[in-house]
Amino acid sequence: MACDSGTECRMSNNKVICADPNAPVESETISEPKIACDTNNSTMCDDSDASAFYMCTDKFWTKMQCDGENVCMARNGKTACVDKATADAPVQPCTVEKATQCVPDNRNRFQICIDNYWTNSTCADDSYCLLRGDSTVCVDKATADAPVQPCTVEKATQCVPDNRNRFQICIDNYWTNSTCADDSYCLLRGDSTVCVDKATADAPVLPCTKANATRCINEDSSVYQLCYEGFWSNSTCDKGNVCGMKQGSALCHDPDQPIIDVPDQPCNKDKASQCVSGNETLYQVCSNKLWTNLTCDGNNICRMKDDKVMCVDKDEAYMSLTQLTMHEPTPYKGMLSLGVSARDAYSWGTSVLLGAIAITFGVGL
Repeated sequence: MACDSGTECRMSNNKVICADPNAPVESETISEPKIACDTNNSTMCDDSDASAFYMCTDKFWTKMQCDGENVCMARNGKTACVDKATADAPVQPCTVEKATQCVPDNRNRFQICIDNYWTNSTCADDSYCLLRGDSTVCVDKATADAPVQPCTVEKATQCVPDNRNRFQICIDNYWTNSTCADDSYCLLRGDSTVCVDKATADAPVLPCTKANATRCINEDSSVYQLCYEGFWSNSTCDKGNVCGMKQGSALCHDPDQPIIDVPDQPCNKDKASQCVSGNETLYQVCSNKLWTNLTCDGNNICRMKDDKVMCVDKDEAYMSLTQLTMHEPTPYKGMLSLGVSARDAYSWGTSVLLGAIAITFGVGL
């Protein structure tokens, strides 16, 4: 047997009943003379006992007790067991359902408009009510104590001058405090703020002109920089890797691996191939979403035919492609004599996209 929709199963006087789930929960049944009632599950407070109420069960009023130190409160014909502070609060009418307001004499408490009356509620420990626009929020003490400053651009952000770990967001026309994660600091870049590590926050603010360009820095081989909103922003390679430049792009790689061996860009089509500009003996094959370097053997050089790489004899390279001879490619072995010093390999350069920075960390063949 199931209760009707909108009711739940409860025990009353050792009997199973279907009751309104919003009605006070019975904790103790008190013997009283039976008084008839009309609507099952309806409730009313006991005028002679603040902690007791009546529930209509089986067409008779049954006296019950609120849990613990709670007392019965009636609002708009409905009863509920609430804490004494809520019950003793002045009965204040309200008109906008679910509107909220802070309680002037108790910063930890706020009120919600329920059934046309303000009902007290409480913020979590160490939180305080703060009015922002037409609504309230529970915030930490520092935010609650901060001066109320108006703002005009919704969701705009700014760093807090006297607290590098904190930033502010414009919400409902007021600046609202927020905090970066541990060991992170607020940094203004262009018109927005970002939370960055201490090294980045402390780095000199240097302008740049080409968006998303990257470069290594001489002072620290593990750091590379990205041009973001007109300024160079620091990032750090994974542990053990260093920044190096290849074809104008900053790459993080194993320092024991020649920079030429590091795939310098991502690819989408598996097994796609291409010749490498600037070195006719090199070509690349797309493997695991990265271009992998290979070299043609002997006197052979790379040429394209039908969108595929061919290694052809250098003397035949300028013949018609229909006459070219295909040669088996061999895995590329890194050459150390490139005319580029180890220090110069870590010089300034550019590349990469923000948010999906395609930096390869220590990938070899």
